[in-house]
Amino acid sequence: NHLRRNSGALMKTAKTISFLGILAMTAVLIYGFTIGDFALFVFYLGFLSELTTFAGLLIARYKQIGISVERMYRLMVDAPPETLVEYGDVYMDGNFPAIITPEKTESDVLHTLEVKDLSYRYPYTEKGIKLVNFSLTRGTLNVVTGRIGSGKTTLLRNLLGLLPKDSGDIEWNGIKVESPADFFIPPRSAYTAQVPRLFSESLRSNILLGIDLPDEDVHRAIRNAVMEKDLKELEDGLDTKVGPKGVKLSGGQLQRAAAARMFIRDPELLIFDDLSSALDVDTERLLWERVFAREGATCLAVSHRKTVLDRADKIIVMKDGAIDSVGTLKDLLNSSEEMRRLWHGELEPEQD
Repeated sequence: NHLRRNSGALMKTAKTISFLGILAMTAVLIYGFTIGDFALFVFYLGFLSELTTFAGLLIARYKQIGISVERMYRLMVDAPPETLVEYGDVYMDGNFPAIITPEKTESDVLHTLEVKDLSYRYPYTEKGIKLVNFSLTRGTLNVVTGRIGSGKTTLLRNLLGLLPKDSGDIEWNGIKVESPADFFIPPRSAYTAQVPRLFSESLRSNILLGIDLPDEDVHRAIRNAVMEKDLKELEDGLDTKVGPKGVKLSGGQLQRAAAARMFIRDPELLIFDDLSSALDVDTERLLWERVFAREGATCLAVSHRKTVLDRADKIIVMKDGAIDSVGTLKDLLNSSEEMRRLWHGELEPEQD
């Protein structure tokens, strides 16, 4: 059966071998081409084919490196090109440099955050966000929602300075933020991405990331992240090695470990990108209850979950990279066709 299925390929191979045999015999009879010459030809043929393959791979990798360098240049706003190869200390072991955690001052306490005409377009595409305006106040849950590809994650990354804005202003308590990437860090804000990154270290190390705090604070952060039951099931508790990128944890545990990493830094503004996507309904409800049990807790979250939308003080509906509507769930279900279709699950997902 195997021979029958592959008979076509076998016939082609046989014909090729026969053709090469005819050529070899012709060369031997007419030109004095010996069997040794033929063996040497076949031997060097492998080197020539590998050289051709390597040359093609080298050209492809060179193009990839060019694109990577160009992306790094875009992230290094106003920095000279030589900064890419500038020497920097690399600490593999021994005495690591001290991590300085800035003290929270009165100006760090969030009262209002305003975003004005924030715009960003990905290079060589029409994707991005344009003229986004919204504001949030202390102690509120603000949810960004919309169909896939509407610009939700791009909005968060642009606000945080992870993507360089093309235009627009961000104001913290009425004061313009000149460098979002340097400003939106603990104790002002903390961010958990859609796919959190953990390191192949202990759970404790992944939560602390070098700051010196007692286990009492770690356990408090774990409780706020609704992970205390999971901690009891881990083989070595806080000392459990989570593996590269946290592969030893489930999707929900991974998200909650990243949330605990946020909570332990006691930031003014919590920014989540679809935090509860891997959580069951009860765990999600308990998580939000514990988040807002903290005095003055302020959240900006990307989510499509109905429990989060129902709890939100303000919902920002994104469509095609712009804000379609803003309001409470009740108001939007009355006034926004996009929100009604999202709520009732009528929209088909669109890819980025």
